[in-house]
Amino acid sequence: MSPSYANLNTVFDIADIFKQLYGYKPAHVPGFPPSPVEGDLANIQPATRKTTNIYGTPLYGQSDMIGREVFSPITIEVDGVDYYFPFAVIGFDRELTVKEVEMSELGGTAKQIVNKKDWVITIKGFLIGDYEQFPDEKLKMLNDVFDFAKPVRLKSAVSDIFLHSNDQVLIYKLSIPEKPKVIGVRDFALQIKSDSIFTLYYQPE
Repeated sequence: MSPSYANLNTVFDIADIFKQLYGYKPAHVPGFPPSPVEGDLANIQPATRKTTNIYGTPLYGQSDMIGREVFSPITIEVDGVDYYFPFAVIGFDRELTVKEVEMSELGGTAKQIVNKKDWVITIKGFLIGDYEQFPDEKLKMLNDVFDFAKPVRLKSAVSDIFLHSNDQVLIYKLSIPEKPKVIGVRDFALQIKSDSIFTLYYQPE
């Protein structure tokens, strides 16, 4: 499915982005035009903004409490119920299982790829209480998601790229660090692994 687009005027300061990533700001990045000056902004033609990923999943979710669009919000579906996490980021890590055999006299090793390991997924975010109040209901929602203790569905424009054929995951760990003297905001982290329909689970009686 082709991604859809919306009109948007966008200006990027490449040198400033370079500084954010690498710690210093070059005078000019080879291959890119110099940063626009204020007088040039009016001459920039309208660009396009992606509103979906390559699979048609929306890149933007519902607005936050002050009306801003939320980019790539995360939804975790638990037993048919969607739990929405707008202020969160997600990361992915995966390895191959490789069997290596020493090669006599030739040096090096012969490598056999056995399989791909599960995706190891990290979600970090914030729970923000309305009007800076303690977000107890949202903390309970997060605990309910973890306490389900069975495979759930992970949905977002980013995770859809890596888990498109199977968005079933299992949450291994929930972390809520101390937040002294802060009432209305609590940060959290989830450690997750991609799941398989062939995985067996032991349920104690």
